[in-house]
Amino acid sequence: MLSTTRTLSLAYLAYFGVLGVFVPYIGIYLDSRGLDSMQIGTVLAIVTGMRIIGPNVWALLAERQRDPVGVMRKGAVLAVLGWCATLLPLDYWPLVAALALYSFCWTAILPQLETSAFHYLENDTARYSRVRSAGSVGYIILVMLGGYLLQHLGAGFLPASALLFLCLMLVVLWQLPKFVPGAQSTTAPIKFRSLWGHSAFFRFMFAAFLLQISFAPFYSFFTMFCRDLGYTGTQSGLLIAVAVAAEIVAFYFAGKVLNGRSYRVLLGFCYAVTGVRWALTGVLGGSAWVLSALMLLHAFSFAIAHSCAMQFIQQFFPEQQRSRGQALYAGLVYGGGGAVGAYLAGISWQNGQGGVQTFVLAGGVALVAAMLAWSLPAKIAPASATH
Repeated sequence: MLSTTRTLSLAYLAYFGVLGVFVPYIGIYLDSRGLDSMQIGTVLAIVTGMRIIGPNVWALLAERQRDPVGVMRKGAVLAVLGWCATLLPLDYWPLVAALALYSFCWTAILPQLETSAFHYLENDTARYSRVRSAGSVGYIILVMLGGYLLQHLGAGFLPASALLFLCLMLVVLWQLPKFVPGAQSTTAPIKFRSLWGHSAFFRFMFAAFLLQISFAPFYSFFTMFCRDLGYTGTQSGLLIAVAVAAEIVAFYFAGKVLNGRSYRVLLGFCYAVTGVRWALTGVLGGSAWVLSALMLLHAFSFAIAHSCAMQFIQQFFPEQQRSRGQALYAGLVYGGGGAVGAYLAGISWQNGQGGVQTFVLAGGVALVAAMLAWSLPAKIAPASATH
């Protein structure tokens, strides 16, 4: 019988292992099934859009049932069923429905896994960081292995590989003991309308939304972009692994980077760096050395930018409402921005003919986000001050 800490580590490894197969290679897998770039963009927009509503629905269920582990198990079972359908020779819309079911149910896991981890680790952030690092390790391993399998087996490796780690997640979740969370806060929720009347909050969310739109070509079409430039599957996997490794290192040092520095200046800088990164990826992506160096900028594009955004959430929302603030941010930015970006990237990609222009346009969107970030006030008035 594994200890709870090791069970949590395995859960993170399995969860991010699935993402390590899915996120970089789903686009090229759909391409191998005969979908054009417009259809791929639409599929990924719908799949990503599930992140807008899914986490809130599952969080409400977990709150009412007071059973986070049970909710994770339900979501994982349904996600496996949805994913199994992708093994069948489905037409376009049945395939979309299967992937949408998978994505919606998959959103049940991570928020409740985070809640469970902090409960069992007694809010010890040092222990949590060690446990959570298993997810990063799983992601890097699967990205690199996926690149190797893509080169030698083709994109058809994806369904069975992802299913293997989905099943591992099922096994692990049934080893995780259940618990009853503490009583919920009775603090009145912040009114949604009042948030959008707060100029700084609106600019912050819109900037983050635009940044996520700019990420869509990377998340949706990067492996196809590399293939069209002549890179092998293994090389594509290594490039993505470099980006994730840079992200891990940046997260480790994020506290020191943010300490004593303006979140506004850093956030704008990270968004601007991202704009340059996307533009140069499109124009100079044919150079392996340049592309490798650009992958290192993921440290700023994601890790430091995300840490700055979390600092804003911590300052803006009162303590009792921060979890709701996180859900709002995740749903609208990662779900909404990701869905819009995937759809627009699918239109612009033009089956590979528009690859360069798509990355350059993404760079322009990120630069607009940078200007919005730099326009934020130096100090954030908390949400309660807007009532």
